Amino acid sequence: MPLTLEIITPDRKVLEAPADQVVLPTESGETGILPGHVPLVTKLVAGEIQVLQAGNTEHIAVGKGYAKVLGDAVSVLAEDAIDVSEIDLSAVESAQARAEAALEKAREEGVDPDELERLTSGVRFLVAQKLAKGRRR
Repeated sequence: MPLTLEIITPDRKVLEAPADQVVLPTESGETGILPGHVPLVTKLVAGEIQVLQAGNTEHIAVGKGYAKVLGDAVSVLAEDAIDVSEIDLSAVESAQARAEAALEKAREEGVDPDELERLTSGVRFLVAQKLAKGRRR
C-alpha cells in the first residue's frame, strides 16, 4: 500500500499524491519515509522534499515547517512550497538579492528578532529553491 502525501501552506494545498517513498529535509538531516513507518512528528528546514512514485521522482522545494507521519499518511505543513518545475531561476536569484539586502538592513537597524527570523527564513527558502532547481537541470 503506498503512502499518501499531503503538502499544505497557509495559501493552498500544494500537493496531494500517492508515493512509494518520501524524503523530508529535517533538522537532523534527510529522513526517508516508507509505508509502515513508525509514527513521527518532525520539524522541517528549508530544503527539498523528494516524492518517489513508480520509478519517477518529483521534487518540491519547501520552507520551514512540520511533518507528521501516521500510518501510511505523510502530512507536511510548511510556510512555503513550490514544485521545482515551476521555479523561475532568474526570478529567484533577483528575489534572493532583494531579500539579502533587506536582511542586512534589518540587522544594521537592530530590528525585532522575530522580524530577523522571518527575513532569514525567506532567504533560506530562496536558497533551497535555487539548490533544488540546480540539481534538476
